[in-house]
Amino acid sequence: MKIKITIKSSNFENFTLRSYNPEEEDVRSMLMDICQFIEKQVDFNISGFGQDNWPVDSGIDLAVFLEQLPDAINLVKKRNTLAIDLYEQGIERYLKISAPDINSMHQIACTSYTSWKPDPEVEKIHNSELLEMLYIAKNTFIKILTELSPDIINHPWIVEWMRD
Repeated sequence: MKIKITIKSSNFENFTLRSYNPEEEDVRSMLMDICQFIEKQVDFNISGFGQDNWPVDSGIDLAVFLEQLPDAINLVKKRNTLAIDLYEQGIERYLKISAPDINSMHQIACTSYTSWKPDPEVEKIHNSELLEMLYIAKNTFIKILTELSPDIINHPWIVEWMRD
């Protein structure tokens, strides 16, 4: 399994951070707004389980992945079981990642809630490779945030999202 965010164009100007109501919204709202703004400038790719290019997009699916990314990184660092739920219509896949074994290998089980079936249903990845892949995705998105606006990178929700 591979997860990657690629910047196609670094022309991230003209983004204005709207005001958010903390009683009704959280970092997920902000991530969704940002991802919809950068959708055409960024590629979000996932591959594995017999499919080279999963039907994910940078506008919605990337935001869904990003909302789960900090917890996923922390759980991998702690060598715990974790899950990544790509729940949006069209992709609807659930990745259950086991705690690493004695050789630091995780088993990733993919469940599909569509007609697509993973083949194989389980893949293996080394703890260090998984952690590196997740950190690269996080750092790529932080680079995008930095280029978008200082208001974003300093927003308390984003500061919390970036924290390890």
